Amino acid sequence: MIPRPFDYERPRSLDEAAALLARSGDAKVLAGGQSLVPMLSLGLARPQLIVDIGALELEGTDVAHGRICVGARTTHRELELGAQARELLPLAAEAARHIGNPRVRNRGTFGGSLAHADPAAELGAVVLVHGGEIVVRGMAGERRIPVEEFFLGYLETAVGEDELVVAVELERLPDGSGIGFEEAAGRADDFATAAAAAALTLAEDGHTCAEARIAVVGVADRPLRIAQAEEAARGETFDQELLRRVQTAVEEAVEPEDEAFVSASFRKRLAGVCARRALEQAWRAAA
Repeated sequence: MIPRPFDYERPRSLDEAAALLARSGDAKVLAGGQSLVPMLSLGLARPQLIVDIGALELEGTDVAHGRICVGARTTHRELELGAQARELLPLAAEAARHIGNPRVRNRGTFGGSLAHADPAAELGAVVLVHGGEIVVRGMAGERRIPVEEFFLGYLETAVGEDELVVAVELERLPDGSGIGFEEAAGRADDFATAAAAAALTLAEDGHTCAEARIAVVGVADRPLRIAQAEEAARGETFDQELLRRVQTAVEEAVEPEDEAFVSASFRKRLAGVCARRALEQAWRAAA
């Protein structure tokens, strides 16, 4: 399909971008375009204005004030292969390699993926496991949204109509933490049928779980952090029985819907299996 006609602007500053968004009232932000362009082509998005933020310097990964700061225009490819990004955010690096294909990863952006809020997108699980804030900018200035309050529903976030995501500030995992990521999809390059991210920190004895963080995607209208599964692991030593309890806790916590090619019961089971495998990876990495 041919997209409906729209106006196009390429602002040179964040203030200009916010002003354009506020003035239009019916605008979409273009970053990497890997979600927006297909939606335009299919007629699923019909904005009056496209605000292209490609000229704004919003890339890079660094540490500031004890947090890991990632620019909104940092690509999935940079997360996957960049030396500094891999060192600071190994969980994001592991998740990023599952995103689409090399073309998508070369163009798609961290901020764009979060702002699009597809419930099967891998990076939603990553930010929930880390914790932190999404930094947005609008006419009223800068605003910080806790990651647990960012996703509101299917393709819906707490970003205002005149705001755009400019950065993500994530909490650093405790020293010595292990990470894991597991995804299941119908075919290569497909969206995840279910996926899970995990981080685990061992106690001083080197055997007991001091803290576990587990998040899943693809099983609800938004990414979910599974407190019941985390509680099942906390204070326990590693064995297959513990992993079974974690899997069960995830399966009991999620309520996916039936779809044309995937039943709710299968997706529920798959989410538990992904969480179990991700936690096992994290445990072995931390040991």
